[in-house]
Amino acid sequence: MSWSVPKRVATILLAALGVAYPVLVYFGLSVFSPQFILIGLLIVVLLRAVTFAVQKRYGPAGLAVLVAGIVAAGGLASELLAIRFYPVIVSLTMGAVFTVTLFTDRPMVERLARLRMPDLDDYSIAYTRKLTKVWIGFFAVNAMIATWTALYASMEIWTLYNGFLSYLLIGILFIGEWPVRRILRARHDRKIKES
Repeated sequence: MSWSVPKRVATILLAALGVAYPVLVYFGLSVFSPQFILIGLLIVVLLRAVTFAVQKRYGPAGLAVLVAGIVAAGGLASELLAIRFYPVIVSLTMGAVFTVTLFTDRPMVERLARLRMPDLDDYSIAYTRKLTKVWIGFFAVNAMIATWTALYASMEIWTLYNGFLSYLLIGILFIGEWPVRRILRARHDRKIKES
C-alpha cells in the first residue's frame, strides 16, 4: 500500500473531524470533561499541522500551530470557553488568509478558479477579487455570530449554529454565487458587444 493513501485518509479524517467538531463537542461533553475535549481538539489540530508539514504545505501547517496555540492559551482561562471559541478562531483564520491574498497578485478565489480554468480574462480576475472580499465579509460575520454563540448561547444553540447553520450559509453563498456570476457575466458580455 502506498503512503499517499494513508495520507489522504488521514487528511479526510481530520477534515471530517473539523466539520463535525461542534456536534462531537455537544455529545462529548455529556461523557467527557472539558479538559479531555480540549486536549483532543489540540491533538487533532496539531495532527492537521503535521499532515500539512508532511505535504510540504508550511503556510497552513504554521496556521494550524498558531490556532493550537491560541486554543491552548484560551484553555488556561477556561477550557469550555476555549472549546466553544474554536469555530470563531477558524472563521477569523479563514478571513485573515483570504484578506492576505488580496495584497498579492492572486486573491484566494482567483487561485481556486485557476485550478479549473488556468486562463482567466480580465473580467474574471476582477470578479474573483470582488468575490474574495465577499468571502472575507462572510467570515467576519460568521465569526461575530460564532462569538455570540460561544459567549451567550446555550450549548444547543452553539451546536446548531456552528455545526449546521454556518455550513448551510457557506453552501448558500457557494451555490448562490454561481447564478449571480452567470448573470453578471452575461450582462458584461452584452455591454462589450454593444460597444
